[in-house]
Amino acid sequence: MSDEEFYELQPTILPEQCNATENLDRVAYLAQHAIINWPNFTQCLPNCGLCTSFTSEPTYMVFNLLVIGILLPFISLCGLFGNAISAFVYSRRAMRSSTNSYLCALGCSDNAVICTAIFVFFIDSIRRYSLRLSIIYGIFAPVVYPAGMIAQTSSVYFTLSAALDCFVQVCLPERFHRFCSKISIAKITILSVLIFSVLYNVPHFFEAVVLECWHAQFLSRSLEVCPTPLRFEPTYQQIYYKYMYSIFLAIGPLVFLVILNVFIIGASLLKSKNGSSNGDNMALILVVLLFIKCNMVALILNIFENRLQEILGWKMNYVVDISNLLVVFNSSFNFVIYYKFSAPFRHTLCQYFATGDSKNDSKDSSPTKCIVKVSTDGQKASISSYANGNAERSVSTYFEYLDPRCPIVQQM
Repeated sequence: MSDEEFYELQPTILPEQCNATENLDRVAYLAQHAIINWPNFTQCLPNCGLCTSFTSEPTYMVFNLLVIGILLPFISLCGLFGNAISAFVYSRRAMRSSTNSYLCALGCSDNAVICTAIFVFFIDSIRRYSLRLSIIYGIFAPVVYPAGMIAQTSSVYFTLSAALDCFVQVCLPERFHRFCSKISIAKITILSVLIFSVLYNVPHFFEAVVLECWHAQFLSRSLEVCPTPLRFEPTYQQIYYKYMYSIFLAIGPLVFLVILNVFIIGASLLKSKNGSSNGDNMALILVVLLFIKCNMVALILNIFENRLQEILGWKMNYVVDISNLLVVFNSSFNFVIYYKFSAPFRHTLCQYFATGDSKNDSKDSSPTKCIVKVSTDGQKASISSYANGNAERSVSTYFEYLDPRCPIVQQM
């Protein structure tokens, strides 16, 4: 019997020929806190698989390949492209408003969610087939996962900020618009959301530890990510993962969004009965509804994780994969909503990306009624037929949207 074989047969003994290292200290620390069982060793390295076990059930492997290996990357790539365009369009001068500032920030945070999701979900799913991917995952996972949570928290509150801003403009008197719907207020809110998102997710940076291990399949050194004792500390789980998550990321924001959406929809229906409508409001309503529906599964999983694990066992992996796909889909689909329901978004998009005749058609199309704010006396003016070069002004009390083909009237 060789020394290597002898070491592998001793599950509770550290090989005598192996010098004490930081890696072995980490193994002992995790074993002491019952995070892992004492592993077998090969070449003075613990065998990989201490903290990760891949399900080998054939049906699930096919399902995982289709959902996480094919659908998720395809949706992600489309979403990255769409969100980049959305952020670009909403950052243009013709589209400048408080609500659009939040939607621009949402496009950026959604792209961050997608990028981290590709790593955390897709790379994690296929790394079993590649030693290099296993090492890459081990190096970056302790940082990418918290970064993904920061991006997801930002997306939640950018969506909430946009809905709240829309509520102020649609449902509250004019004096509230003037104060709450300023670009400066939107910038402060966006910065505050980013700071809160980082601070709230700082604990995630201390939830993982990386171990160097021996990969039996590839017969080489690899890396494995294991949870720290903090992740399983009862008080930490109770306060941070149960109460704080429910209040700040799950039930709290979702309930608030539902309430805001009900008021916005009601006010929009009343205005539509008066012969006026706003496609931007409809786009935002649909963005919020999509967010609520796609995050319901993740909400249920996080709140009832232990109970579902007892009921479903390993089959819970199916639900987890669907939940992860819905999170990516929610971050990827907003561009379609903007393009379908927001006329200003389409017009601005055509101005920058349409070529030749398309631009001319956009400029020479039928007259568009545009309603803009006038700063001189606090009233509003309706500007019609501006596309033909002759603007006719008339006093109006209804604010719809600023079409990119209309003159920009700045508030003084």
